[in-house]
Amino acid sequence: MTTKAPRNRAPYLIEVAKLCDITPHLRRITFSAPDLHDYPSESAAAHIKVFLPREGQAQPDLPTLSENGPVWPADAVHPLIRTYSIRAVRPELGEIDIEFALHDHSGPAVDFARKAKPGDKIGISNPGGPKPMLPSADFYCLAGDPSSLPAIAALLENLPPHHKGHAFIRVDTPADVLDLQRPIGFELSWVIGSTAKTAELIAQFCSLALPENGTYFWLAGEDRLVVELRRYLRRERQCERNQLYAVPYWREGENEEGYHNKRHEIMDNIDS
Repeated sequence: MTTKAPRNRAPYLIEVAKLCDITPHLRRITFSAPDLHDYPSESAAAHIKVFLPREGQAQPDLPTLSENGPVWPADAVHPLIRTYSIRAVRPELGEIDIEFALHDHSGPAVDFARKAKPGDKIGISNPGGPKPMLPSADFYCLAGDPSSLPAIAALLENLPPHHKGHAFIRVDTPADVLDLQRPIGFELSWVIGSTAKTAELIAQFCSLALPENGTYFWLAGEDRLVVELRRYLRRERQCERNQLYAVPYWREGENEEGYHNKRHEIMDNIDS
């Protein structure tokens, strides 16, 4: 049975329970909290806001919720806020998994993940994004990179066994390739290397023979990958908006803070 939490709910305060390096560049952190027993159970791959403590804080200051919106304590220091995907959630155990891509550059979320230890606390929101993340379709075509690999893994392992599709995923090294759980008819194409390999992934994606109808596209990751593929699908394939999910997570050459502030403008102009 699906658990439900109020759509508008104050953030959950959660703490690190355990850590596991899935690959050299991907760290899974399992968080726990009593309140997570009420967390929506069918939320793998959904977006969440992550509230990170400021320097010197043991935990982030979080708001309560009123009829008029969030209410912050008078002496609150507003946390750093980033968007991540849920890798898995186990409300019955009061646990949630978030996987962090450990990029070479620094940033609030990456730095937290590198230094995290059991007992460290952050806040998270209720899940957001499309419901369901992958609507019903005859065929799925996905593209991503290390930043969106956790979401892709969650999507594939939750698909019914009869579904068909193809996912194109760039990772940094051969050691970052995962044996993803997926339906038997779902193919994977791994592109190994830095963002210099983005053009290769795009070319492979565009050359894929697709069914004439019934395909749903899911794109997430570095800015160029998402923007170029979305424009291709909209202009060349005449893909309708309701057949497509496309969200850029980061941009090569910009730090996490700089791109975070530009992301909404990029999303508004992604079809131009």
